Amino acid sequence: MTTVATDTSTIVEPGLDQDGLFEPEPVPGTDLQPAQPASAGGIVAVQVVEGEIVDGPVHLNTGEQPAPMPFRAGILDARTLRESTRFSREDIGDLTELIESIQQRRGVKLPLIVLSVPDEGSDHEAFEIVDGRRRRLAAIEAGYYPVPCWILDDEADIELILTMLEVNEHHKDLANVEIAKAYQTMLDLGSSEQQIAVARRQHVDDVRAAVRARQLPAPAQRALNAGTLTFEMVQAVDEFADTPDDQQKLLDKIGDEWSFRQVLARLRDKRSYQRERDLAKARLLLDGVDVTPRPRALDYSDGPTPIDSLVDADGQPVDVEAVKALQGFHGFVEKDGAQARTVVYCDDPAAHGYTRRKALSAAYHGMSEEEAAAKQEQERLTAERIDRLRLAAGVRREFVVSVYGTAKAAKTLFVEALRAVTLGAALTRPADLNDLFTALGGSDPDVLADAGEDRLRRTLVAKFICRLEANLDTLLDQLAGRWTRPDEAAVIAWYDRLAAHGYPLTDDEQGVLDELAATIAADQDPAPDDGEENEKDEDNEDDTELAEQGASPHDPSQASAVHDDAEVEPPAEVVDLSFGASASASGDGDELGEFEDAA
Repeated sequence: MTTVATDTSTIVEPGLDQDGLFEPEPVPGTDLQPAQPASAGGIVAVQVVEGEIVDGPVHLNTGEQPAPMPFRAGILDARTLRESTRFSREDIGDLTELIESIQQRRGVKLPLIVLSVPDEGSDHEAFEIVDGRRRRLAAIEAGYYPVPCWILDDEADIELILTMLEVNEHHKDLANVEIAKAYQTMLDLGSSEQQIAVARRQHVDDVRAAVRARQLPAPAQRALNAGTLTFEMVQAVDEFADTPDDQQKLLDKIGDEWSFRQVLARLRDKRSYQRERDLAKARLLLDGVDVTPRPRALDYSDGPTPIDSLVDADGQPVDVEAVKALQGFHGFVEKDGAQARTVVYCDDPAAHGYTRRKALSAAYHGMSEEEAAAKQEQERLTAERIDRLRLAAGVRREFVVSVYGTAKAAKTLFVEALRAVTLGAALTRPADLNDLFTALGGSDPDVLADAGEDRLRRTLVAKFICRLEANLDTLLDQLAGRWTRPDEAAVIAWYDRLAAHGYPLTDDEQGVLDELAATIAADQDPAPDDGEENEKDEDNEDDTELAEQGASPHDPSQASAVHDDAEVEPPAEVVDLSFGASASASGDGDELGEFEDAA
């Protein structure tokens, strides 16, 4: 049963908000008049437009035959409205304020949107909610059951869903899973991903990611609703759908965005290398090369040796292309940074009349084949560790921008950056950190000439941060065996500061941090040298002499009698491991002296 209402001009007045009383005005030219409020059964009836009570579709009595309205209007009982069979919000949010608003204003005034649907087993029509589920539930809870509704008769499903998405996102953010379900419904009804993207003013990849999100495990969908898993992250998870173990590694990091990014960077690097490795192997096979694993103790003694390390009997370099498919020659593919490197080698150079281009590296002198193989394996592991640290640096710098990339955030590092410059630190940076410098708000000299305080401050802090990151790169160069020396205290302080801001150190970064801390601790507590041992021996002899004289070796007065001319050892230097600084207890030292040397 439906109470007839007016056309659209009689329902909504300018300025009406989401909650409260629905108060339509009389409609000129019609016989519809506002009804007086009434009370029945303890429920205050909402003020509605009174008209003919009908069971079928509503027809407006205007005395004319205007163009058909796109929808009808009516006052419906909220308790009889049905949940949508195609789309409904899973999370309705907190209804407390909405219920209080409806109670204060004695009803709902913003119409719900419902779709007329057949009522099985009855001649009457039923109504399915398209938009207004929160208002319906709040009205029922508040005890105000009559609610104004726009009634749609035409099943223009795509438009209904699009309209509903727009309305819901305006009032309260939709959960990502709900959006994904809506997109899937539209696809089922014949829309393409591109059409949905255009209608929603989104990139088509976002639509695809939303649809794929529905296939994620339940924990991932909960994270999607909670906002800790974005559609961008869903796309990343979907990249590894063909490798479940890798995909699970990503899913395990849901809820920790930066750990997720670190794992993603490593997985993408691994996949990129695997593609290049497989392509390189395929090329070797097509060229007729025998592909093997890397041999043990390569380039050691007279065993397997890379072709580029050999010369022929005339002292000329060996042509790799000419010999690589011959018997006794082989090839393998190994990781070289982010690339796949192809190596062709000869298993017995002497048998083919070849000799080494250069003498065996001094690093292998005196080593057995097993020792050389172990050394090469350790070098390989070190190289892989450095690769992982460089990958981590990329994610870490994204984190740095997220933390310090605003004018307000730059102020938190300004004093330390200013101190470093004042004490003479050279805040230089390599070219590969220019993008980081710009992302942090750094400006070029021509801009700084007329810049204000904020820009100058941000530029100084950007230089300071880039210098700290360059110091970490110096550490990697040191690990690679280059003759460089980072400011170890600055490395520790920078890692600690980022960790305090929520940056999750990778296992390799934590390992570096632990090693540096141990090194600094050892430097502060050095092992006694021979001179100190001799002094201890002399002390023991003095103790024996005092004991023979009947004195206690621990009596200060007696001890002074023996060592009247002994010098007092000054206290050891106190090292300040605060951010980017290393100073003596007197404060006279250059806080970033080692830092400047590393520049």
